[in-house]
Amino acid sequence: MRRLLNGAAALVIAGLAVTAAGVPSATAATNTPATPKVSQTVVVNEVATVGPNGPLDEFVEVRNVNNSPMDLSGWQLRVYNAANRTVATIVVPAGIVLSPRDNIGQFLVLTGPTFGGTVADPTNVLPLAVPGTTVGIPDNGGVAMFNPSGIKTDGVSFSTTAITPREGTPATPQSQATAVLGASSARDILSTDTDNNRQDFSLHQRTPGAMN
Repeated sequence: MRRLLNGAAALVIAGLAVTAAGVPSATAATNTPATPKVSQTVVVNEVATVGPNGPLDEFVEVRNVNNSPMDLSGWQLRVYNAANRTVATIVVPAGIVLSPRDNIGQFLVLTGPTFGGTVADPTNVLPLAVPGTTVGIPDNGGVAMFNPSGIKTDGVSFSTTAITPREGTPATPQSQATAVLGASSARDILSTDTDNNRQDFSLHQRTPGAMN
């Protein structure tokens, strides 16, 4: 289980992070925070938009929360900026099949050009590159997963204006202050999905390829 940022580190993140403001479906679900739900396929489980090695020290972790294998061949991870423009589309190549939840191989981790961490479960790792930019995933942007039919299955946004990946209220964005602490934005250990990014994601120490 992930170690939460503690002590002075947690206080720094709480004080310095800039506050902004499914079950898979193409539209927002109606569940309230009192009735949380868990997606039945894959979720964007953890995102680092910046890290100790700079703005390209980033990653996106996707988790299979189904009890059956999930073939992600032809799925897309799309990266958005604050203007809701798609700045990168990463197509998952044929042959990437995620194991059932709670098994080795349940994660797909996409790592940025200067990613300096360790992927705990390296079964499924792909490069993450945002062309034409030195910042990679914008801190005030977002990411979303789309199935081969072009239907959005899950996403997270770090600003109100990155509309397509957003579900409910945006998650708290990362910053240089959180970067030096090795933070990421992640779901809880159950990968709970209430279709509200602010409720579902919080700042933790990054653990790509491991349980949150």
